[in-house]
Amino acid sequence: MTEFAGTMPDPKHRPKVARLSAVQAPVLRALEEKKKLNPPSLGLVSWWPVAAGLALGFLAPQLRTLLVSSCDPWGMRAIFPFALLAGRHEIGLSDELTRTLPQLMLFLQFPLEGLLTKFTVGQGVKLSKALGQLGFLHAVCFLVLWLISGAAQ
Repeated sequence: MTEFAGTMPDPKHRPKVARLSAVQAPVLRALEEKKKLNPPSLGLVSWWPVAAGLALGFLAPQLRTLLVSSCDPWGMRAIFPFALLAGRHEIGLSDELTRTLPQLMLFLQFPLEGLLTKFTVGQGVKLSKALGQLGFLHAVCFLVLWLISGAAQ
């Protein structure tokens, strides 16, 4: 059977169109509205959390000396938890890694957190919620450090 231009194909050969259920349609509509209200930023402007993280990463040793040493050990656990976690023998790393990894994490923590914030904000999450996620991550690491130090004593 030949088809002519402008005619409808046989119903058996028509492509099937997926219809949205009564539950899917409002969800898709809400997602579209959310994207319209909070569009992700484009270009180099969206990389500002990484730039801020790099700047803080270069200043990390000075921050540790000025801010954290006055409230030691709680200040170090709150601000630089990844550097402390990387130096713990309880996580099963070799002696060489437990000596060098904390120094590396001191410089890498803030750029990695900036990268995480960039990807989170890039998906349409508000900056306050992205920073809240970082605060929650620090709180979990603080809790783990508290549990490890309490178990070791």
